[in-house]
Amino acid sequence: MIGSLQGGGAERQLSDMANYWAAEGWRVILATWSGLDVVDFYPLDQRIVRISVATRILPTANESRIRVNLRRVAHLRTLLKSLRPDVVLSFMTESNLLTILAGLGLAVRVVVSERVQPALHSALPRSWRILRRMLYSRADAVAAQTLDAASWLRKNCRTPVCVIPNALRGLPDPSAERDEVVVAVGRLTHQKGFDLLLRAFARITGNFVDWKLIIIGEGEERERLIRLRNELRLDDKVEFIGQTPDVIPWMARAGLIVQPSRFEGFPNVVLESMGLGAAVISADCPSGPADLIEEGMNGRLVPVEDVGALAEAMADLMSRPEERARLGRAAAGVRERYRQDIIMHMWDECLFPQPEKRETPTPNYVSRSR
Repeated sequence: MIGSLQGGGAERQLSDMANYWAAEGWRVILATWSGLDVVDFYPLDQRIVRISVATRILPTANESRIRVNLRRVAHLRTLLKSLRPDVVLSFMTESNLLTILAGLGLAVRVVVSERVQPALHSALPRSWRILRRMLYSRADAVAAQTLDAASWLRKNCRTPVCVIPNALRGLPDPSAERDEVVVAVGRLTHQKGFDLLLRAFARITGNFVDWKLIIIGEGEERERLIRLRNELRLDDKVEFIGQTPDVIPWMARAGLIVQPSRFEGFPNVVLESMGLGAAVISADCPSGPADLIEEGMNGRLVPVEDVGALAEAMADLMSRPEERARLGRAAAGVRERYRQDIIMHMWDECLFPQPEKRETPTPNYVSRSR
């Protein structure tokens, strides 16, 4: 269960997981709360059954959102009674809460996964935050991506939590050939901090006339960011190329990857860029980057919302190709630590625990939490 399968890190992870399980011979049903008119962004194995919980419950005029959600819960509950799955897995807070409600009292195991740092998810309405504290303890298991997020969930939702980071999908071998391009990938939202990146790049671009900045993604802040780019006189230096089905070719050739987020769940962009042997600079935000990057060893971490520190780190690496290459070689170590079969085994243990071990242990390879 997930809201939709439009582009995004959580959507990509769930699509990849569903494809993995389908290839393993599982019967997989992937359902969204959005209608099937919302086009799936990532390819799915043809053996996956794709359904929508919204198919027969389009809202009527003047119908409250609460009433619409109650009808969605009722529809999913009917589906669960009919399908009788071994387990239901939901991603994203709103989907998680509706799924928990739909499964109450049914003989079905319900597992939900938080995909951001819940302590900083300020965009989530207050009513949903209250429901999260009330209902997460009713799930059979709650999964977090980092130790930091798990600690918050245990304390505030009074529920046991298993920690399962994102899996690294199959990637081409790292390339030694890199272009003088800074690449940033993500939804164009305040959370992702692309405004900070533009301001940092404006401070140093005069000293690096051959370098360009490419920002990949779509979102509600697109027009504001384009105006900021123009105000900073970066028209010929910064390009917004929109949402792209496959960002791997961009990250594989980038001289530098920058992730300036104000907060994260577990940043796929950082993980995949490191797996491709790229030099990566990330804001040391909660949570995720510090689990992947050891400062100065396999990447660079800078303070959150510190434009000056970000500009300084970018200028330092842009001027030193040998250092970028060294960091990239070290970064490629994530290819083994976050291998898909390792992470999917953790999911199997969380979804189908042995009777004597109901909670998945914290993985010992996560480097550190904030």
